[in-house]
Amino acid sequence: MEIRFETTGPGQETDLRSLYNWLADDRGLRGHAQIEAVTGAESGRMGPSLDAVLALISTGAALGQLPYSYLAWRQSRRPQAPVTINVLGADAAETEAVLRRFGLEPPGGAASDPRPPDPRTSDPHPDAPDPDPGPTRGAP
Repeated sequence: MEIRFETTGPGQETDLRSLYNWLADDRGLRGHAQIEAVTGAESGRMGPSLDAVLALISTGAALGQLPYSYLAWRQSRRPQAPVTINVLGADAAETEAVLRRFGLEPPGGAASDPRPPDPRTSDPHPDAPDPDPGPTRGAP
């Protein structure tokens, strides 16, 4: 099974390189998934641009770890644009199950990060939980 991560817009290449490095460095994925940078020719550029990150899944362990690694990256990085996740080489039921592991509702076999950027703020995921919410009020 292949899981392809794509994004468009400002910061596309930076976000994809960050995701590629994050997944490639994840010890839980080593030996279970092959992480590849997908490059393509872009007119007007000297070298190839990064178009996507591809995870080739070879075990159930990778399928269990990959969503956790992706969600941790998204929480720490806060990508500038929504990330589209496509599942290739799986039937409809498997695709739906995989996308649900990523916290996505599958619309016809492919899904995007459910939180589009808010144009009023620089934070593309304004409803994401704050990793450091600060002090809370409550009973003593």
